[in-house]
Amino acid sequence: MAKYKFSIDIGGTFIDAVLFDFTNEELVAFKLPTTPEDPAAGVIAAAERLNVPVDEIFEFVHGTTLGLNAILERKGTTVGIITNSGFEDIFEIGRGNLNFTDMYRFDYEQSRKIVERRHVRGVGGRIDSWGREVAPLDVEALRRSAAELARDGECKALAVSFLHSYANDAHEVRAVELLHREFPGVEISSGAALAREYREYERTSTAVLDAYIKPVLKNYLGRVSGGIESLGFNGNKYIMNSSGGALTFDMGEANPVSTVMSGPAGGVAGALYFAKHTGKKNILSIDIGGTSLDACLIIDFEPTDVFEAEIDNFPILQPIFDIRNLGAGGGSIARVDHKLLRVGPQSAGAVPGPACYGRGGKSATVTDAALMLGYLDSSDFMSGELKIAKDLALAALSEDICKPLSIGVDEAAKSIFEVLVSQTSSSIKEMLLERGRDPRDFTLLAFGGCGPLLGPMIQRELEIPELLIPPLPSVFSAWGMMASDLSFSDSTSVLESISEDSLARLRSASENLAAKSLAELRRRIGADVAPNAKFLARIRFIGQEHTLSVDYFETDTHETLFRRFSDSHLDRFGHTFDEPAEIVSLSIRLTIVTRKPAISRDRIRRDDGDAPAKSEILDMATGALAESLRSRRSELQPGFSAKGPMLVKDEGSTLVIHGDQQISVEENGVISVSLVER
Repeated sequence: MAKYKFSIDIGGTFIDAVLFDFTNEELVAFKLPTTPEDPAAGVIAAAERLNVPVDEIFEFVHGTTLGLNAILERKGTTVGIITNSGFEDIFEIGRGNLNFTDMYRFDYEQSRKIVERRHVRGVGGRIDSWGREVAPLDVEALRRSAAELARDGECKALAVSFLHSYANDAHEVRAVELLHREFPGVEISSGAALAREYREYERTSTAVLDAYIKPVLKNYLGRVSGGIESLGFNGNKYIMNSSGGALTFDMGEANPVSTVMSGPAGGVAGALYFAKHTGKKNILSIDIGGTSLDACLIIDFEPTDVFEAEIDNFPILQPIFDIRNLGAGGGSIARVDHKLLRVGPQSAGAVPGPACYGRGGKSATVTDAALMLGYLDSSDFMSGELKIAKDLALAALSEDICKPLSIGVDEAAKSIFEVLVSQTSSSIKEMLLERGRDPRDFTLLAFGGCGPLLGPMIQRELEIPELLIPPLPSVFSAWGMMASDLSFSDSTSVLESISEDSLARLRSASENLAAKSLAELRRRIGADVAPNAKFLARIRFIGQEHTLSVDYFETDTHETLFRRFSDSHLDRFGHTFDEPAEIVSLSIRLTIVTRKPAISRDRIRRDDGDAPAKSEILDMATGALAESLRSRRSELQPGFSAKGPMLVKDEGSTLVIHGDQQISVEENGVISVSLVER
C-alpha cells in the first residue's frame, strides 16, 4: 500500500528533498547539489537516493524556477503573436512608461525582446467591448499567418490574443482549435484562456510568456516524469503554482506561466500552514538560500498576493504570491566597487559555487565570510557530505576585499554581513512601508539553508521581537510543498459598479464561473472531485486605475461588499472615500485538500548528535570574537532556554545566536529567538 509523500524543491545551489511516511509519521530530508546543466537529472538522482520502494510513493510534489529562469535568461523558444489587424504593436508598445526607480536613469536599457517584430501577424475580425461580433474572424488570414510564422520551424510557439476576448472569447477559441488541428507541432497559448480580464497588453504579455516557456517546461516535466516512472513510481505527480497550490503535471504543461514562482511559493505555502498551526497571524517569511532571499507577508493568516505581477518588466495576469526577491543568499558575491563594498545580487550559484567549496570558484561570497567568522564548521558542513576549505575562503577574501580596502580578514568578513543585512533590511522595510506596516508587529519566520544564519541578524536590525526557526529549516520550502493543496484558479471580467442591481448580476456571474471552473478542473484531472471554492472580487473606486482584492460571498449585499472593500482600502492606504466603487473582475480558487505532515520535531528521523562543545564566533552584539556554545538541534529538548552567543547545527543549516538574543525550544520543536538586553 502506498504510504509515502515525496517533494523536491530545486534552488539555485541545492536540491531539497523531503519524504514523509504517513504510516509511521516519520520524515526524512536531504540535500543534493543542483545540476544546472540538466535540472531533471538532479530530480531523478534524488529519487534514486530514496531508501524506500518508489512504487509505495502515492504523491510527488515538485517546485522549480525553470520557467522563471528561462524568461530572465532568454532561454525560451521562438514565439509568434497573432492578434487583430491594425493592433500588431500592442506587445511592442506596452504601456509606454517606466518604473519609478528607472524613469530618471540616463543609462536605462529596455529588457531584451522576447518576440521579434517580424514574428507578429494581424488578422481580420473584431469583437467589441460588449462581446458583440463586429466583424467575423478571417480564418484564411489566420491560417496563412500561422503558416508564415511556423514556416521552416522558425516559430515553435504562437500566442493568440484578440481585443475584448475577455467579453467574448469565441474568436480566440476558434483560432486555437484551428491552430491545434492544422499545426500540431506548434505550441499554442491563448490570452483569454489564461486571463479572462480586460487590459489587452497585460493579457497579450501573459500569453506570450506562457508560449515562450511552454516547450521548455513541457520537455522538462516529461523528462522528470519518465525518469521517476522508470524507477517504479506510479502515483500522482504535481507541480507547485505561483499562488501556493499544486497543479497536476498535465495542468502545469498546459499553463506553464502559472508556475513561474513555483519554487518560492512552496516556502510561502509552508509559512501559511505554519502560521495557522502556531496561531501567529502576522508573519514575515524570509526564505534565504544559496542564491537569493525571497520575502512575503502573511497578514491575519492570509498571504499577500497579487493578480498582476511583473517578470523582467513583462506583466502577467495570474494569481501569484507577492514574493519579493531581494537578491541575497549564501552564494552572493562580495566585491569592491570604487572603494565601496557591495554584496550581490550576483551569485556563485551551484557551479562553481563559493570559493570554499573547492569547485573552481574564486570570488569571495557570504558563505566564505561565514566560514571565516566561525559560523560554519568546515569538518561537518552539510552533515559531512560537502567538504569546504577555510584556506580557499581566506584566499578569496584576501584578494577581493582585504587588499582593495586595506583591512584584515575578520573585518572584511564582518563587513560583508553588515552590508548584506543592511541592504536586505532596507528592502524589507520598503515592502512593509508599502502596506503601512511596522516590522515590530510581525513574527519573523526564517528558513532556507541560510535562513537560520542571517535571520537573527535581520531580526536585530529590524528590532522584530520574535524570530521562529521551524524544524528542518534548510528544506522548509520542500516541506511546504507537502502542505499545499491541489488548486485551480480562474477569473472573469465584471466591470460593474457596486449597487443592488449589479449584485444580482454578480451572483449570476459567480455561479457561471464556478460551474465553468469546476468542469474544467474535473476535465484536467480526470476525476469527479468536489473542491472547496473561494471567490475574490477586484474592486476600485470609480476613477482609480488599480484595484484591491477582497473576499466575495454569495450572501453579500452591495452594502457588505462595499464596506469590506472600504475597510481594506483604509487598512492598506490609511484613508478611504465615500464614493462609488466598481467591481473590475471576479476570480475563483478551487481547492482539493490533500494529506499533510504535521509540524513536529519528533517525527524527523535523524542521526545521534555530538555532545555540546565550545567554539569561537564573531558576536554581532559586541562586534568582537566570543566563546560560543555549539550544539546540535537534536540535542535541544522542549523547554531548553539559553542566552547567546550560541551555535545550533541542523541538517543543512546553522543557527547563529548573538549576545543580545535568547533562544528557547517550544513543544513542537520550533526554536524561538527573542531580543534581550545585554
